[in-house]
Amino acid sequence: MKKLHYQKYFKDKKVTVMGIGLLGRNVGDIKFMAENGAEIIATDIKSEKELKKSLRKLKRFNNIEYTFDRHLTADFKNRDFIIKGNGMPLKNKYIETAKNKNIPVHMSLALTLNIIKKEGINVTVIGITGTKGKSTTTALVESILEKSGKTYHVAGNIRGVANLPILKKIKDGDIILAELDSWQLQGFHDFKISPNIAVFTNFFEDHLNYYDGSMKKYFYDKSAILKYQTNNDILIMTNEANTSIKNYYKKEILSKKIIARFGKELKSKHFRIFGKHNEQNIALAYQVGKSLGIHDKIIFSALTKLKAIDGRFQYVDTVDKIHFYNDNNSTTPESTIISIQSLKKEYPDRNIILIGGGTDKNFNYEKFSKYIKREVYFSILFSGTGTDKIKSYLNKNFERVIETMSMKSAVNMAFEKVKAGDVIILSPAAASFGVFKNEYDRNDQYLRCIKKLSKK
Repeated sequence: MKKLHYQKYFKDKKVTVMGIGLLGRNVGDIKFMAENGAEIIATDIKSEKELKKSLRKLKRFNNIEYTFDRHLTADFKNRDFIIKGNGMPLKNKYIETAKNKNIPVHMSLALTLNIIKKEGINVTVIGITGTKGKSTTTALVESILEKSGKTYHVAGNIRGVANLPILKKIKDGDIILAELDSWQLQGFHDFKISPNIAVFTNFFEDHLNYYDGSMKKYFYDKSAILKYQTNNDILIMTNEANTSIKNYYKKEILSKKIIARFGKELKSKHFRIFGKHNEQNIALAYQVGKSLGIHDKIIFSALTKLKAIDGRFQYVDTVDKIHFYNDNNSTTPESTIISIQSLKKEYPDRNIILIGGGTDKNFNYEKFSKYIKREVYFSILFSGTGTDKIKSYLNKNFERVIETMSMKSAVNMAFEKVKAGDVIILSPAAASFGVFKNEYDRNDQYLRCIKKLSKK
């Protein structure tokens, strides 16, 4: 898109960005708007010191003001629009201040897609959502797009990837591949847009601390993936997702519905990722490729070559005949159980050591606690409200669990508990806050600890 077409949406606009963040997404959006002449207030509850790395990337701009350590209601008045970061509460006085003044509140990807639509750029949007499996399915689809030679842009919930800069590169015929969490999808409701090809992996308990314990509220945000589709669009889902949609969505679905199954054509291939959940992810990606008219030979070549991505049931290394897996992004009890079940199938005669626990997201841990008591050789859990819940369901005399406050001690204790051929997996079933800065900090610390062990 030409600059004169997108710049008009930002030049001289008064914008407040709620959440600067540490992961680069909001920083990239702030930088883009600043380059295009917006007058920005960037506000965050973190301190200037905590945000040092992010702020370094913005230091050349004199059209950005900052509010650190808090939010101020004054920053949400007399603005043209607000950009809200992921995970910002739906109900807070700052967003309410803006809405009461009829100031629009946007998520950056929805705003990006709305501008593309307004400017008449003809693109295909592939959106992938679900409680778990989003990242792996997105990576599988990206592998297919790359192998096929199609022009595409990744967006949504991708570490370090900002959404608004897509406007600089987008042109007719391009594909936007977006991993969509429930927060990104909030913004889709505002503009009444859904992807052309929607993918729904599964739906179970997560983020209930954010949604006041309501699965209906959680599903409402997720429903934007399909709610505004037309009969020219496609909805690809697993059987599991289809059941959830029927339970929570009572309106007519206009798009063409495809149930993705791991059938004969896929079972005959050798993939580098395993487990029932990854079979579902592969089946979904295969159907996306077919929907785009890509030849089977190209699709299979792409799917069979992809390795697991960071933190998504990823084999990391074997150190002294001990197998390490990184399932950092399993932050729900259900997804951790699925991962352990896959390991039990792959290593039927080996012990599994679980590193997990942390901060509760309003889950019921009774089933999870019974499962790890029965199937896991030893559990090392990070201190937090989630761990407190897990331990409350274990007998006081249960000795195969220990609590820790650091990744280094967790990995070292796990390594002491195993023998040759056993498996250590980080699969938290809880949020990272408290012991770690965020989930990426937890992920990176785990990988560094394994790397140190491999050098001994």
